[in-house]
Amino acid sequence: MQSWRRLAIAGTALAAAAAGAGVLWPALPQLGDIEAAGPVLQQARRNGVLHVALRSYARPALPGEALPPEPDAYDLALADWLGRQLGTSVKITPASDADLVLEGVAPRDGRSPADRQTGGSYMPQSLQLLVLKQQASLWSRHAPGHWSSWLPHVAQKAAPKPTACVATGQASASTLQAQGLQPLFASSSIHAVSDFLAGKCHVLAESPEVITRLLQQDNWRFYTRLGNRFRTTDQAHIRLAKADAQSTRWLQHAVQQWQRSGLQQRAQDNRVSMIALEASLLEDGAICH
Repeated sequence: MQSWRRLAIAGTALAAAAAGAGVLWPALPQLGDIEAAGPVLQQARRNGVLHVALRSYARPALPGEALPPEPDAYDLALADWLGRQLGTSVKITPASDADLVLEGVAPRDGRSPADRQTGGSYMPQSLQLLVLKQQASLWSRHAPGHWSSWLPHVAQKAAPKPTACVATGQASASTLQAQGLQPLFASSSIHAVSDFLAGKCHVLAESPEVITRLLQQDNWRFYTRLGNRFRTTDQAHIRLAKADAQSTRWLQHAVQQWQRSGLQQRAQDNRVSMIALEASLLEDGAICH
C-alpha cells in the first residue's frame, strides 16, 4: 500500500505538471501579429474564454473506487497553450458546446472541410508494435519492415490476423489494417495497455517512446518490439465548431509555434511518463481500469 501511495503521489505530481505547465513554460510571442484570428476565435477572445472539447477518460484507480473522466493531459497542454496565445481562459466542454475540438486521430477515415479543421497533425505520426516474445515469430509477417510487407499478395493470404490494442485517437483503423491487424480501440493508452496485458489482443500499438519506456521496466522483459517503428499518414486535426478558414490558419500557426518551441516535446514526455507510471501500478495490482 505504501508503494502504491508513493506512486500515486508521483502520478498526481505528473498530472499537475501537465495541467499547470502553462504557468511554468516560458512566455513566447503572441500570434496576433502573425495571423489574425477569425470570427470563431475573435468571439472567444471577446468573451474571455475558449471552449474546448478534449479526449476524456477515467484514470485507473483502486479497486472499487472508480474515478470520473478527466481530460487527456496531452490535449489539455495544447488547449492551455492556445488559450494563452489567444489571451483567454480555457473551459473544457462537450463537443456540442465547444469552439474547437481536440480528439487525436479519427478512428475511421473521413475528412472535414478545410475551413473547419487545421492542416497537419498536432500529434507525432509514428507507431511501434509490441508482442509477447514467444509470439513474435507467429506474427512476423505483420512486422513493419518485414519483407512480406512489400508483397501485398503474400500478406493477403488466408491467414489469421492478429488483433491490436490501440488507444482511440492514437491511430486510424486503416493504418493498422494496412499492416494486416484488426484494431481493438480502447478509451485511452493505459486502457489499451491493460487490455493487452489481459490477453485481449495479440499486439499493442503505441508510440515508439511509450514502447521504449515500457520495455525498460522489468515486468516487460517477456515482451519485444514487432518490427521497426513506422511513420503513419494519420493526422490529428483541430476541428472548429463551424466553418472559419481564418481561424483554422491561426490555429495551424499556433500549433507550429507550439511544436517549434519544444513545448510539444515536453507534453509528449509527460504523456510517456504518465503511461509508464500507470502501467507499473497495473502490474502491481494496485489499480484497475
